[in-house]
Amino acid sequence: MDFDIPEFKKRLDNERLKGAEPAQYIQQEIRQAEEVKEGISEENNHATDFVSEAINRIDTYIFQLHELARQFNPAEFDIDQRTYLKDEGVHHRIADRINRLKEQGDANASTEDPLLRGEADDK
Repeated sequence: MDFDIPEFKKRLDNERLKGAEPAQYIQQEIRQAEEVKEGISEENNHATDFVSEAINRIDTYIFQLHELARQFNPAEFDIDQRTYLKDEGVHHRIADRINRLKEQGDANASTEDPLLRGEADDK
């Protein structure tokens, strides 16, 4: 996985053209990112700085995927994803934290993506 949301959007568009359900494709990507994060977390004793940075990048990517998912029908997602998508408080806290990290130069997110430039709140 490359954890690059613009690249994922291209893959999503290609899958949609093939007839794939966007919600399922996004959910599958979220699950894979969570599995990678879990695997990296287990290595935290060895390279703490690297693991911390990797987890930060994966968390940011998962947040971006959730923001992308909000554009589709929540009923198409599993219960845990539907719950997250409905929880505006959690969403806003995460977005605020990512924005603060970006201002400090600590967030590993593409600055080209509107989902992390505050434009996601408008949707």
